[in-house]
This record gives sequence, structure tokens and C-alpha cells, in this order.
Amino acid sequence: MVSYLYVLSIGPVQDFIAAARRTRDLWFGSHLLSEISKAAARTVAEAGGGLIFPALKAGDNRLKSSLELDAFNVANIILAELPEDIKLKPADLNEKAKSAARDEWRRFAEEARDEARSAIRKEIWDDQVDDVVEFYAAWTPMNNTYKETRMRLMRLLAGRKSIRDFKPAKGCSGIPKSSLDGARESVLQKKVPGRLLVRMRLNQGEQLCAVGLTKRLGGGRVAFPSVTRVALDPWIRGIRGNRDDEANELLDEIGMLCEGENSFSTGTGKRLYQNFPFDGQIFYPSRLERAKKSLEGISADSDEENHFKGDLEKLKQIEEKVIRLQKRDKECLGFGEPNPYLAILMADGDRMGKTLSIIESKEKHQEFSGQLAKFAADARKIVEDEHRGRGCMVYSGGDDVLAFLPVDRCLEVARDLHDAFEKLLKDYPDQNEGGKTPTLSVGIAIGHSIEPLEDLLGYGRDAEKSAKAPDRNGLCVSLHTRSGGDPIIIREQWKPPGENGLDERLAEWVRMYQEDKFPDKAAYDLRQLAEDYRDWAGVSQELLSKEVILLLKRKRPGRGAAEISEEDIEKLMKDVNSHEDLRRRAEELVLARSIAEVKSQTGEAVKKEAAA
Repeated sequence: MVSYLYVLSIGPVQDFIAAARRTRDLWFGSHLLSEISKAAARTVAEAGGGLIFPALKAGDNRLKSSLELDAFNVANIILAELPEDIKLKPADLNEKAKSAARDEWRRFAEEARDEARSAIRKEIWDDQVDDVVEFYAAWTPMNNTYKETRMRLMRLLAGRKSIRDFKPAKGCSGIPKSSLDGARESVLQKKVPGRLLVRMRLNQGEQLCAVGLTKRLGGGRVAFPSVTRVALDPWIRGIRGNRDDEANELLDEIGMLCEGENSFSTGTGKRLYQNFPFDGQIFYPSRLERAKKSLEGISADSDEENHFKGDLEKLKQIEEKVIRLQKRDKECLGFGEPNPYLAILMADGDRMGKTLSIIESKEKHQEFSGQLAKFAADARKIVEDEHRGRGCMVYSGGDDVLAFLPVDRCLEVARDLHDAFEKLLKDYPDQNEGGKTPTLSVGIAIGHSIEPLEDLLGYGRDAEKSAKAPDRNGLCVSLHTRSGGDPIIIREQWKPPGENGLDERLAEWVRMYQEDKFPDKAAYDLRQLAEDYRDWAGVSQELLSKEVILLLKRKRPGRGAAEISEEDIEKLMKDVNSHEDLRRRAEELVLARSIAEVKSQTGEAVKKEAAA
């Protein structure tokens, strides 16, 4: 007998993760794919296979099915050694693992179907539900070294994927497509009760296929924070940290009106944002008004099962309290409207393929997988820590991270993730590249919470892609405003702490804005000055410095009591030697101003640490 190396790839990633309109779709889709993969991995381990990726053993609690927000994530590729004494042949084990994965999918799908049974087209549902999960597998005897066998196995898998299965289309004439991605026909009836539309968070006329419906209703009532709630967090912290008892009482009263199932507010789960564990769109006047209008028809519905009859009255009560919190007159408390921007963080390990290619043994690969699993757990703690990140992790699987963060915490979280990754993988140098160890490139996109989720994710992917080019180990921060114009995109390789890297410079400019040391509009004037010198050949650093000093001396930071200091001008002009440098510095300042605006709502004291 002979042992085998086995790999199983599960998909499709697009259906489960990429197609999403709400953060709950995104999280549950990635969670669902992880649970399906976990079921396959669990089956392989229980049958006697030695899991290499993930590096877990049969009976490990992390392989158990879970609905928790912090459940262990299993990637959609399973790698295992099938020893000589295993009872099942590779082909039989492969079928058993695929069967377990399909059963896990059906369990979630049937749960969602039961929630919306009265509104489902059964024949379309039945056609789709058995035709969702895709599998690509390969195995090869361990006749050579582990390194050579793994390389052959991955070539076999790539070849198998290139001859993917093309199943006959099962389209239905006259049936609209899913609103999430337009790939499959809708499983919903023409007329769906208004209360069920609200439960699925759909507008009239929107459609869902079997996968979309499962992402909306699968997993029961497990909630996930919305992008609105993430953006809202600095404002909530500002009120909670304020000693104004009336403000906190008003916030508590609004929270009580948001409790239970309703049409205007979803929950955040049992762990995240417990200082106000609700969606929060009600704190944005324009959205609150839209929520009221959408309830006019539902509130009049006489259906006994209509749980939303009283929502309109609740919203009117909420509106009165929100006005008292936000308005700036003597009858109100003057906290203003919350800033609507949030940060989308995407991170990915660099040179991971090369690192894997030099691993010589199964044991070393398992050790490497264990370090990646530890990073995934540490990354969640960094992102969601109450005192540090205050964000929500969508997916953390090995070297791949997707998270939503409040704007005021995104730079610190990016730095912590990068340093944690490097520390955990410092023992895997590539001697062919001078002993370089794996690094983490991080992209941060700051965008408006009302933007379509698809666009926000696109901004995040673009930032991650820019962070990796051209020399990896990068940080890219981009700003996408609703006011129009091209986004600001700034990228730089990570520098060690204390060496005035991009994250440290941005933190310093933010601090200057918070301390009223830099005029609000000066950044835009500096950018225009850079444009004025664009076509001038041979502009000296001395000339640029004089022009910048003249411009800034005419400005008055804060309330205009004092001009900007020579020391601060020197900081701003450090390493600025051309109009390109000046434009980049101006854009750093514009970006920092956006972060400072959010920080100002938290009421937190200004940190005194400055960039070198």
C-alpha cells in the first residue's frame, strides 16, 4: 500500500462571498463557505486523513459546526495526507467529503427555505439547491519528497480546474434574475408579503436566488453589524464617553425602541458594539425619513402576522429624541449628525506561494498552517478589540483579511496586523531572495456608508492591489468622497516604527488638525500650488519651501489667533523636493483631515506621540 497527498477545492467563491448587497450577506456567505469546507475537512480527519491545511486533528473543537461571529474560518482548499493504513481509497474518501459538504449546504439552505416557504417557487428552488456547490479534487501517491509531491498535486488540481464541469443550463423563461448578481433565476413568487420583504431586507421588485435567500435568512436570527453601524461608532463613543447624563439616557431610550424585530434596525450580534447594539441608520435624518415613508403601506397591513404595525409610531418617537441629541440650539444637546464614512480593510500575505514552495516536509507545512491559523485568530482580536480596533471582521483565513473599521482606528489596526503577521512568520525565510520572510500588504479604502456595498468592496480590493505593487509589503490608503472627483490614493512600503512611514505621518497630520495647528483649507491650497509648478522644469526645493511658507503664513489655524509654527512647517516640508512630492504631501493632509473629522466626534484626548 502507499500513502497519498490529497487536495479538495470547494466553491464557487463568487456566489458565496462576492455577490452581496448587505454586510450580513457578505459575512454569512463567507461563513457558509467556511462551514461547508469545515464539514469536508472534518470528514477527512475523522476517516483517518492527516490534515495539513488546516492543520487540525479529528475531534478539534475548531472543526465543529458553529454559528458564532468568531467561528474558526476554514479556507476553501483542504490539503491532507492519506496514510497507508487508511480504510478508504482516495476516490471513496473524496466522495464522502463532498457528500458531507453538500449536506452542510443543504442544512443551511433548508433552514432559510422554511423561513420563506410561502413565497418560494418550489420547482426553481429544487433545481438550484442541488446545483450550487462545486468541487475540484486531486490526489497523487507520495512516491517522492513532500515538496515534489505537493508541487505535482497542485499542478494536477490546476489541470482539473481548467477542465471544469459545464452543466446544462436550467433557465426559466419569464423569471427575473437574482438582484445580488444576476446569475440565477429568482426563487421568489411574484407577490411577496410586505412583512417578509422587510424580514429579507428587500425592496419591492428585488429578487433572490437560492444562494441569495440562504445568505439573507440562513443561520436563524444571527445578526451582523451594518456598514452604517461601523461608521456610527465614533459618534456613539463620543456620547457614551461624555458625562452628559441626559444624552446617555436619550441614547438608551432610542435603543429600547430599536429592540425586537422591526423594519428599521437590525442588531449587531451578541459581541460587537454593545454600547448601542443596533444598526443606527435612524441617526441620519435623510435615512430616517426614508424609513418612515417605507412603512406607510406596511403599517396599514391588517395581517395578524404583521410584526411591523407599530414601527411608524416608534420611528416618530425616535425622531424626536434624535433631534434633541443632534440639534445645536438651547433646547437640544448639540452632538450633531454622525460622520457617515467608514474604512474597508483588505490584507493579503506576500510571497506566500514562494514560501510554500520551499517547505520540505509535511510537519513543517503543518507548523506553517498553524502559524497562519494563529494569525487569523490574532487578527480578529486586533480588529474587534474594544479598546483598539472596534471594527468587525468579515473573514480572517490564514493570510487573507477582510474587515470593516471606524475611520479613526483604521491606521492603528493596519499597523498591528502587519507587525503581528511578520512576527508570526519570521521563521520562514526565503534564501533565494536574501532571507526575506513573508510580509503583509494592507489596503484601506475610506468610503461613504451609503455607497453600494459592491462599490465599497471594489475600493477595498483596489487599495489592496495597489498596496502590493510594485514591491509588496505595502500600505495603501484611499479616500472616496461622495462629492465627486478622483479618489485620493497614497501608497508606500511599510517602514519600521519610528521611521516616519506613511501611517506615522498620517497620524501626525491628524494630531496637528486636532490641536488646531494646521488650517483646514490649506491642504487644498498646497495641492493647487503643486499643480501650478507641474510643468516647470528644475524647480528647486528651496523655491518650493519659500512658496509653501508664504502660503501657510497667510493662513490661520484654529480660531486664527496664531500663525502656523516654523517647526510644523519643517515637518510638513520634510522630504518634499518636487511638485510631485508637494502634491503627495497635500493629499496626505486632505486624507488626514477626513480622519481628524471623525476623531473629533469621539471626544477622545489627542495623543501626544508624534512621527519622527
